[in-house]
Amino acid sequence: MNYRIEQRGSFEMFGVYGLINSDQQIAFSEVPQFREKCDEDGSVDLMNELLGRFGNTVLHAALYDHTRESFKYMICYHLPKGLEIPEIFTKLSVPALTWAIFPDPQCDLQKLWVRIYSEWFPTSEYEQVEAPSFEMYYGMPGHTQGEIWIPVKKK
Repeated sequence: MNYRIEQRGSFEMFGVYGLINSDQQIAFSEVPQFREKCDEDGSVDLMNELLGRFGNTVLHAALYDHTRESFKYMICYHLPKGLEIPEIFTKLSVPALTWAIFPDPQCDLQKLWVRIYSEWFPTSEYEQVEAPSFEMYYGMPGHTQGEIWIPVKKK
């Protein structure tokens, strides 16, 4: 499995979030529905406008505040220093961490999530730490590549 380990300093993200069911099969249907809702309600366009980007440019996603029942899934992007954001958006502060980063040129991140937890974690020297994980998307719709970022530490 292709991955790299990187140290990153702290950073802030901003965006809109929804509560997603913790059951993986339910989550795999709820996440695309939430992403579609954010496209339709103008949240994505407003974020891109604030960032000075094309309206249909893809954004990232943060997965955090996990409980047995749900987790927060935030459509988000890096918060530039000094950018004032409207109250409809939430800020997410991410501490300095070590990341396991899994690239996927085909951007089939649902399958990649399954492989990471079923193949990589059981055989790696790392374990996940409590902090947000990310789906990082790069490009434009139809020409998107992705990465999954998971905060880790050595076992």
